[in-house]
Amino acid sequence: MAIQPTALSPTQAHYMSGLTIEQFNGLFEKNISPEALASLAESAGNGSLESIDLLHNIALRQDNEGRKAENILFDLFSGKLPAKKGIDKEIQETSKKLYQLHLNTKIKKHLKDSKLTTPSKLLYIVGSAIEKVIDKISLTKLLMKNEPEESTLWDNNRMTTSDEIDSSNKNNPTLPSNMTINCSIGLMQNGYNLLADVIEQKILNNKTLDKCELFPININDNHWVLAVFYQPEHKQDMKCVVFNSYQNVSPEITNEIAKAAEKAGIIEKDITYIEGNIQQQVPNGCGLFVVEAIKQLTENTQQDPYDTLKEFQESFIKKTMAEQKEFNIQNRRQLYSNYHDSQYPSL
Repeated sequence: MAIQPTALSPTQAHYMSGLTIEQFNGLFEKNISPEALASLAESAGNGSLESIDLLHNIALRQDNEGRKAENILFDLFSGKLPAKKGIDKEIQETSKKLYQLHLNTKIKKHLKDSKLTTPSKLLYIVGSAIEKVIDKISLTKLLMKNEPEESTLWDNNRMTTSDEIDSSNKNNPTLPSNMTINCSIGLMQNGYNLLADVIEQKILNNKTLDKCELFPININDNHWVLAVFYQPEHKQDMKCVVFNSYQNVSPEITNEIAKAAEKAGIIEKDITYIEGNIQQQVPNGCGLFVVEAIKQLTENTQQDPYDTLKEFQESFIKKTMAEQKEFNIQNRRQLYSNYHDSQYPSL
């Protein structure tokens, strides 16, 4: 289904999207110039349906150029790249049409191992556009491991998995050298305080926690919080701040966190909780908030972690209902993008 280059007149030197004739013809070469892809990304973001179609054609390629185009489409779709309002709907529609062509038995045999039949970001976009729940469940099983059968990847109230959180943290491009993002863990397991065990092991290896340590923690198998252990500037005593996007955790939980903090030499009065339900438009979004809180911390290293997290909470509360809903949709999409990249590294 790929578009083939055609002869253009001199007046078509900028055929579309700011592409020159050479750039347009270069779209069908083994290596596509970064300038051509950037031009397509910009024009697609501005609403060019031709550019969206071209990016889809390139994205079907099973090589690095195909992956680049696929990433551009997904970043526009997820809001990671700037785009005019409604572009995600246009991308959904084009992806859906491609998928419907795939279902046509006359060409299905030619797409046996295409990105429309194997795990891909394109297929995620397709899943977001189709309506039948049974089809969404089928695609979910293909796209993500260990997902509960009763949910789909596109449910706006789906719980975030530890794999998704860890994938996002691994892909964090701004991680400073004085900060460690630990793998997500459950606070308790079989009666044991896993957080305390991890901290104890770190101290045994390093004698102290010499970095700002971030711990995504799952409580009771149904809620994510972020615990941050750090040493404030110009102070000797370490502190702990716990970011919780929902209602206050129980005294039993605060007691277990205090036990873990004690392993790092932190007394209970130096543990601060930033709590409050900000999930009204982001149901079961605790994992999304943990990932975003980590992002805020890695981008604001000159500020006390407590201040950074408090400002994040307050700024989110001030967002409109529409903005909060958009956060829910876009961040869930970006979460899958990171998960996919971790499962299927670059070619």
